[in-house]
Amino acid sequence: MPTKRPLGFSFLYFAPRLTDEHQRWIDRAAHHGYDGVELPVNAATDAELAMLRRAAANAGLRTTAVGFCTPGSNPLAADVAERRAALEQLRTLAERARAIGADVLAGPMHSAYGVWTEAPPTTAERSRSAEVLRAAADYATSLGVRLAIEPLNRFESYFLTTARDCAELVRAVDHPGLTGALDTHHAHIEERDTAAAIAAMAGTLGHVQLSENHRGTPGSGQVDFAAVLAALDRIGYRGWLVVEAFSRQTPEFGNMLRVWRELDDGPDAVMAAGVAVARNARTG
Repeated sequence: MPTKRPLGFSFLYFAPRLTDEHQRWIDRAAHHGYDGVELPVNAATDAELAMLRRAAANAGLRTTAVGFCTPGSNPLAADVAERRAALEQLRTLAERARAIGADVLAGPMHSAYGVWTEAPPTTAERSRSAEVLRAAADYATSLGVRLAIEPLNRFESYFLTTARDCAELVRAVDHPGLTGALDTHHAHIEERDTAAAIAAMAGTLGHVQLSENHRGTPGSGQVDFAAVLAALDRIGYRGWLVVEAFSRQTPEFGNMLRVWRELDDGPDAVMAAGVAVARNARTG
């Protein structure tokens, strides 16, 4: 029997920073049958955070948050000051997650997004990242927020790219307030077998994002979502499933993510498709 899990929709589909104009889409997510919305918090102001929390509550939806570390605030940097800046940034992100009522903050918080050394990750980098993440998880836990670190594909990160490496880092951090995340888009690129990757994360997986290989409408690409959901059932995963797609709703953001063409027929079509691919995990 499929396992019931809460279903969310990522608002990174629209923009990395949300404003009043996005409130109506929170209502639409509720209309389509979602249990929650995943909201980006990196650039949000206090007023925007309060607006998002109200909008979700008014729609009867729960919230999760998505955030990441930025250049100059790198958890694995050799420079002590930069690691301190990373910890401060992670604490701020946890506070923002709490401000929208989220109990999960997911994203590539293990390293600074867009920073490259042009070399494979080192043991020292893993140790430094684990130390910062442990301190960040300690603070986030005091706020009632759990961190879920996300491996990315090789074109977006050199440090953490596979499920197995993510599980090892989570175990190295060894803090109940930190788990791993799995995004099926990245797994489609990096893993030989996504189901085996999910099995490798048993006991460490705390967040899942359902995303196509091309990051467009769920179910229109190559990701075998039925196999993904079955693999999650086998490890007893009961956390969030968050539908994540990207678009050119905000052209500058689309450019940054290398989204050069329209990948869907609009927000309502993407939301409906996301519910369809996740349905087997939510009924039974």
